[in-house]
Amino acid sequence: MPKFTFKGIALEGKNLKFSPQHGELERACLIKMEGRIKNPLGKYYMYYSAHKAFGIGIAYSDSIEGPWTEYKGNPVITDVAIPDIHWIEETGKFHLWGYPSRGRTEMWTSADGIHFENRGVSIAGANVGTRNSTYTRVFEYPLERYGSKYIMLYSGINVERGIRYVWLAYSKDCMKWTQEKTPLVEPVEGENNDIYGPYLLQWQGRNFIVYQDHSGFHGGIVKYVELDKQLNPVGKNGKRYTLIDPVPNSPIDNRYRECGFYREGDTLYMYSSGSEKPRVIVCATAQVKDEVQEEEKGKVGK
Repeated sequence: MPKFTFKGIALEGKNLKFSPQHGELERACLIKMEGRIKNPLGKYYMYYSAHKAFGIGIAYSDSIEGPWTEYKGNPVITDVAIPDIHWIEETGKFHLWGYPSRGRTEMWTSADGIHFENRGVSIAGANVGTRNSTYTRVFEYPLERYGSKYIMLYSGINVERGIRYVWLAYSKDCMKWTQEKTPLVEPVEGENNDIYGPYLLQWQGRNFIVYQDHSGFHGGIVKYVELDKQLNPVGKNGKRYTLIDPVPNSPIDNRYRECGFYREGDTLYMYSSGSEKPRVIVCATAQVKDEVQEEEKGKVGK
């Protein structure tokens, strides 16, 4: 896997007008707007939220590295957190998934990335015996055994065991989702029965689930485990590796949380929540020139 280096703080609540829950920022999700809408505020939009369901805001920039400018009309969606946004070619719209703190993930759609319409529930924890279903990430990844086109990775705490797993759902059209009944990845020793923030990172023809353990305060170390091409469950048996350690005496200290990956040229960017109080959005980078196969270009962070 590529070697990531901590770059610095990308967004912090003290500089934002929309900064709920005392400036605590939980997730940042980036999307490239250039070529998709007329006269975007910037080439990139960053959707962010606090941990509780106070709402989702936007910051924008002409560079994936920032600096980021807050959208004056924030929040663009109220009473929701943990955004994940994608452009879906079939619908010609932006689809955003978020967690309204009711044990389920819902979806919104938009033509301009600012004005959103709620389209209902995508997944619910009750369907698989978990008390929540959050930290979702959606990817275009066909699974032959289901004849599906999209997958959703998410976290859920099993009600009976009190353990947070990574779970999988799949869909043919991004509208109707089926949730797997068996966890995709289970925590191993030292992870405090708690893994979350899953992301599918495809690297040199292989599939890795990147996640955070709970070795720090409400977060910890960024790790990864390999899955096969059909994303069959690995449970506790898959070997775990560290992708990037927290940096001592830095804004992230003992924790990362909620990683997302985006490629621009020969640089792979990792945006994540970090630190304890206040929680901020941080960035790390890895140089990937000559390391990524031509067919893989563009698969990360569409």
